[in-house]
Amino acid sequence: MKDRSEEGVALIAVLWTLTLLSIIAAALSLEMRSSTGIARNMAENATARAAADAGIQRVVLDLVNTPGTPPNARGFHADGTVYAWRFANSTVHISVQDEASKIDLNQAPEALLAVLFESVGIDPDKAQSLADAIADFRDADNLTRPRGAEEAEYRSAGLARGPKNAPFQMTEELQQVLGMTAEIYGRVAASLTTYYIADTINPTMPDERLTRLLRRAGSNLQYFASSPGFVFSIRSEAKSSKGAVFVREAVVQLPREGPQIQVLSWRQGTANSGKAPLSAGLALAMSQR
Repeated sequence: MKDRSEEGVALIAVLWTLTLLSIIAAALSLEMRSSTGIARNMAENATARAAADAGIQRVVLDLVNTPGTPPNARGFHADGTVYAWRFANSTVHISVQDEASKIDLNQAPEALLAVLFESVGIDPDKAQSLADAIADFRDADNLTRPRGAEEAEYRSAGLARGPKNAPFQMTEELQQVLGMTAEIYGRVAASLTTYYIADTINPTMPDERLTRLLRRAGSNLQYFASSPGFVFSIRSEAKSSKGAVFVREAVVQLPREGPQIQVLSWRQGTANSGKAPLSAGLALAMSQR
């Protein structure tokens, strides 16, 4: 009887050991699958990122190789047109825009800013309030415009920070202005710039929609970025064959002479950052470029 009892205990021990080994094996298998999945995702994200960066470089190459050529006579038209370009196994959607066709956020008067906001569906009172708040945000004084906002108004709104009281360095700072929302910012961001080159004499005529805004506001071209053919914003959205998406946004400045360029901004964006996907409204495929 004792031998059978010992055999039973040994059998139970063996069964428990096998059960534990099975659990360990299952856990290791799950861990390996998880690690493999993570590695695969990282590789796909890296592929999409490399393709998006390649899209930026492809546009820069076009800009540098055609110095002095009017922006719309280059391979990539600098008017926001979306191009499809194949890089390895990824599809890259690219758009380029000359910053000279945008309203200079630091120079535009309140009347022009108010008209801009009205043009995207903001009611006149709110539009004027935002315009005054922008002017108060960028000027150096603490004098509040009729519908503007200085430090006291920011405190009343429960904000620890006040206006910058200095020029905008990037359009994203517009989101810090009292009264600005992500939705409104998304509507106007593409029409604004902070890249102003004052030594250019004859600025490029802005597009038709912005020209109408000028007329309504009684303004003139001095409030548009004076950098025709020299400063460009580029957006490159890449999608890998496995569906990974990466967006790269850059602003580059071409020199007056020579092939050297200056990168003013280099950052990653998001596929749903308030802008329409680059694949929307696709105008021209450039698979042969």
